[in-house]
Amino acid sequence: MKRHFPNLLLMPSLRLALPLLLAGSSASLKACTLWAAAGEDASGGTIISKNRDWKPDHTQVLKMHRDRKVYAYFGLYAQGNDEPGLKEGVNERGLTVVTATAGTIPKATRDAQPGKGSLSGALLAGYASCDEVLADQKKVFANRRPTFLMMADRRKILMLEVGLKGRYAVKVIESGAFAHSNHYLEPALAEFNLTIGASSAARLERISHLLASSPKPFDTAAFAAMSKDQHDGPNNSLWRTGKGSCTLSSWIVETPAQGAAKLRVVMANPGKPEQTQTFVLDEQFWKTMK
Repeated sequence: MKRHFPNLLLMPSLRLALPLLLAGSSASLKACTLWAAAGEDASGGTIISKNRDWKPDHTQVLKMHRDRKVYAYFGLYAQGNDEPGLKEGVNERGLTVVTATAGTIPKATRDAQPGKGSLSGALLAGYASCDEVLADQKKVFANRRPTFLMMADRRKILMLEVGLKGRYAVKVIESGAFAHSNHYLEPALAEFNLTIGASSAARLERISHLLASSPKPFDTAAFAAMSKDQHDGPNNSLWRTGKGSCTLSSWIVETPAQGAAKLRVVMANPGKPEQTQTFVLDEQFWKTMK
């Protein structure tokens, strides 16, 4: 079931309607902001970004996953908390996958759905491009637990919303910019917005504004500046410093029309100095990185 849902950058009336459902929510403790650009807005390639927000109760590490039967992929993993594992990654064929919590559906309801397991890991291990994912979408996306997932290759961005009972929607972006936080944007899935968190709405409004008003084309430096934005205070900004939840990492992959992609990762592990690392995802990287 392939559907296209509206780009909030192009629909301010929809943005203004979202706060009607606002409420405080424990889901805001486990939140993320996703944004991306493709085509002319990304100098002919793509650029994709995630700010990961979570309770500061664990450590994040970068690891390479290698298995001769599947594609190698490099990702950010959480370890030492109650929800460890892969949180975002990029594979050797250039497919990047980032995720965000479907915070409008209670965790107990999400967990009761079938489809347990890492969708990110399955995509990175088995697919080389967005087109391959689209061709296999019913197999990949149906009967998954509620989630939001954004992926990119050299040519396009895919935005996936998974609801309940096997319902999902996919948006394809080949030109322009797009953003997502922790509530559903697809009208056909709007019934799953039981409560839209104030933070989710504020972060989506802010990143949409920055994408619409900033000079183009975008590059890693521009997205890195956006990731650090603190316009809306400790709990509702893109880079959150609140007590209950805070931004623990920034993940940006810029893939040009030609040549190697570049990855920039910022990790703000609790109790440790913030660390920024950059990688050129060329053939040598995939051969030597452990």
